Amino acid sequence: MVAWSPAGAQDAEYDSLLNYYLESDSILLDQLEFELAADSLDILDLIDSLLSTDFSFSQLSIRLGYTSNITYAGRNFGIEQYGFGAGMSYYHKTGLFGDISGYWNSDISPAYNPTVTSLGYFGTLTDKWTYTLSYDRYFYNKSEDDLSDYPITNSLNASTFLELWKMTVAGEYSYLFGDENAHRVRGNIMLNLIKTDWGFIDRFVFMPTASMLMGSSYIYQITPIYPTANLKTRYDIRQIMFDQYGEKLVRYLWRNSRDEYLELERRTYDQYGDQLIEYEITSSNVFGIMNYTLSAPFYFYIDNFTFALSYHYNIPVALPGENLSLEPNSYAGVTAIYNIPFRKKKKR
Repeated sequence: MVAWSPAGAQDAEYDSLLNYYLESDSILLDQLEFELAADSLDILDLIDSLLSTDFSFSQLSIRLGYTSNITYAGRNFGIEQYGFGAGMSYYHKTGLFGDISGYWNSDISPAYNPTVTSLGYFGTLTDKWTYTLSYDRYFYNKSEDDLSDYPITNSLNASTFLELWKMTVAGEYSYLFGDENAHRVRGNIMLNLIKTDWGFIDRFVFMPTASMLMGSSYIYQITPIYPTANLKTRYDIRQIMFDQYGEKLVRYLWRNSRDEYLELERRTYDQYGDQLIEYEITSSNVFGIMNYTLSAPFYFYIDNFTFALSYHYNIPVALPGENLSLEPNSYAGVTAIYNIPFRKKKKR
């Protein structure tokens, strides 16, 4: 029988941050809008997870992850795609850290895109309350015939994690900017259930998590402008009549049978009037709830390795004015992390 125990302050923080990192292990590379933000594989969360264990030495971490479905703010837009992420991070015992990450997506060309670099600082407010500040830069891999526009190229991030017995409460804010800008706010509540010294496994953790993502995004609306009954509209209809029935017949009816001409004009408008409709495109930057997520990750700690299996269920929410049909979706993830310490961990 497995005996579960509440997490210690440092171990709980490690698990909570690692869970958040895995929950975010999904990206969407979209030709119209690319925003990594809190819904992406954010190295900030991995750095947090390592630093929060209160190591008194510097460390290098190498990771490789797989996700079965790639989403953007919890939405997959009906596109079936999978992806891989790999990266390397270094953090110094003073709290400074840096990272480089790369991503591969099954549904884009070129498949490798993008590369993300990060610089940041980790700090503690109390032994159960930590925070991070970081800057991310995105570098895109574009082919010669790729006309994609990636308006988001930078992000500034701040996150905090507070342990409350078996629970951990986490929050993150990201400001994304470039040619456009956006905001992301995510809140998480995590339960930590731990079994230690389980055979060859040093520590086994199950951490069910509920999270809510809020953010801003540009919403584009197309408004039809219907033609009014004026001379210009009648002239345009007359040109359509010339194309459909012949100029000779139309002019004959105009001169010799005005009633038949007006009836033909009416039928032409009913049948082809859509060709005369003009469309006005407007955009607005709106803020609101974008997604709810329920996740069930399992962690296995063996020496310097961490292996994670996770399942995530997304309930996307349309922003105000966003005309999208959004269905719940899910994905599974597998991640392996290898930590290389540069000095032995101090005994407690």
